[in-house]
Amino acid sequence: MLVSAIRHVIWVSILLLILSVLSFVILMRDPLNADLVTNNIYSAYYHYLISLLQGDLGITYNGGESLKDLIFTVLPPTLELCFTALLLACILGIPLGVLSAVYNQRVFSRTLQGISNVGLSIPIFWFAPILLYVAAIQSWEIAAIGQYNLLYEIKPITGFPIIDVCFVDVPYRTKIVQNVLQHLALPTLVLCILPTMEFIRIIQQRADYLLQQEYAKAAATRGWSKWAILRRYVFRNTFPLLIPQLTRVFTLVLTQCMLVETVLGWPGIGRWLIDAVTQQDYNSISAGVVVIGICIIIIDTFAKLLMFVLDPLNKKGWYAR
Repeated sequence: MLVSAIRHVIWVSILLLILSVLSFVILMRDPLNADLVTNNIYSAYYHYLISLLQGDLGITYNGGESLKDLIFTVLPPTLELCFTALLLACILGIPLGVLSAVYNQRVFSRTLQGISNVGLSIPIFWFAPILLYVAAIQSWEIAAIGQYNLLYEIKPITGFPIIDVCFVDVPYRTKIVQNVLQHLALPTLVLCILPTMEFIRIIQQRADYLLQQEYAKAAATRGWSKWAILRRYVFRNTFPLLIPQLTRVFTLVLTQCMLVETVLGWPGIGRWLIDAVTQQDYNSISAGVVVIGICIIIIDTFAKLLMFVLDPLNKKGWYAR
């Protein structure tokens, strides 16, 4: 246990160091920054690293605002989208994966497997505007751009409108909640496609593998029902396997957010970074890379910690690929 913790700390430290170097290289792409380090680049990197450790990300060249304040403004909307999409993916993907495992030799399972393969190959940048167009043509309530209607005043307490709306004390709060959910629905539906299909695929493949094992075949010969075999051997050895995949799935959803936020006008860090690239604001790009990398490292640490709680001695084979 102690060795694993030390190994993880060392690995995280190396990743953070690489992340800081990458961020520094991006920062030096700006001629104004490069002129400051012509004498000693190592000393400049050292001072930059000290500033990062102190939480000083600098300022943006487009407006001179503090990047730290901007990050705290644009990061919560993106995290709101990511976590909502992952939650919806779990709600949809796990039951569908279970049904596919139960009826693995029937048309339903084969159809679901085909749909999941198609879903994994759909380009989000193509699907998002089409879904928005269809929703607008059909006059669906979810055909909305942005986080919420700006006519409603929501005080940013946590930065997550879906939480901040609970602190709004007005007679029409129900309408505000409805408006926030309407704006959240479309980007969440788009972003949950890939993780949903990924969860279905993982459960299907793991169930097929476990059903071919000798203990599952022996249970079938003893007269066990298929549901009993699935409950005893398959599900309890499949669901924990989803936890190590959280980091990869979260990273995929986070990268897709950049395109979805731009298409649907969501004021998140993805849209902000794309604007920074367009404006060649290297300070903002550098800070965005650091923040996104730290978010992924935190999710990975959380997944590993959860796996340790479920399987302290790592004896259950849940890390099998």
